[in-house]
Parts: sequence; structure tokens; C-alpha cells
Amino acid sequence: MSKITAPVPVNHQKDGITTLSIEFDPDTDGYYLNGYGEEGSSPLLELWNMSEEDAKTLAASDWGVSEGNWKKPGEESASQKVLDCNGTPLADGDSVTVIKDLPVKGSSTVIKRGTLIKRIALTDDPTHVDCYGGPVKGLVLKTEFIKKV
Repeated sequence: MSKITAPVPVNHQKDGITTLSIEFDPDTDGYYLNGYGEEGSSPLLELWNMSEEDAKTLAASDWGVSEGNWKKPGEESASQKVLDCNGTPLADGDSVTVIKDLPVKGSSTVIKRGTLIKRIALTDDPTHVDCYGGPVKGLVLKTEFIKKV
């Protein structure tokens, strides 16, 4: 089976699904859309016997996965490289620290310098990353204010 994968944006994650994959099955001559929570785990979602275009359309409408986010295993993202404040490449799932105190828009919360953010997700914009964990849910940080751990 050939396989392509894409991260699910933080604001579209549901039922624990953080990654989607589309796989071709030559036996059925159809595509499978699978949803995973953790790398190497069993699929939390399995939809089958559809075209690749239908699988991508479903992924875009239900999980917000854009066309440019699909990649083959071991392949770099189709988008530009994402770099932290020191020029170190970032990838989905990396842990980063905040390099300066950052006020959160629409809140009285301040994210303090040195705060560890685990499991970031890259976005279509190479200057922003989505944050899975940390003090604020659904947080988007500029890469100029974070460094890879």
C-alpha cells in the first residue's frame, strides 16, 4: 500500500485524532482514510473504499487538513521549512521553550519565559506553530519567540 499522512490542526482535533493517513489498497482498488492518536498506535478511525480525492475532501471538511499538508513518510512537508528563533528546523511533535514573556490575546494570561511547550504542530504558515499542550489550549505561537529543546 502507498501511504500519505498529514497532521490534524489543533483546533480541528476531535476524538483524540491528531494524524490522518490515506492508504491505497490494491486488493480492493480503493483508498482507506485512517485517523491516529499517537504515532505507531492502532487507528482510532477507519474509513475505506473511496477515491483519494474523496478522502482528501473529507479530511479537509471534517478535520481542516489542507492539500499542502499531505506528505509521504520520510518526505519533508510541502511547505517551507519551519525554523525556531535560532534557525533550528522544527518538526511536528517537537518540544520548544518560550524565549520571552508573551501576553495571550483576549486573555489576562501571560506565558512566561522558559515555559515548555510539548508536541507542537506545524501550520501552513512557516512563521506560526500550533501548540497541543501548555497553559492555554488552542495556542498559536510565532516561531521567532520559541526555541527547540
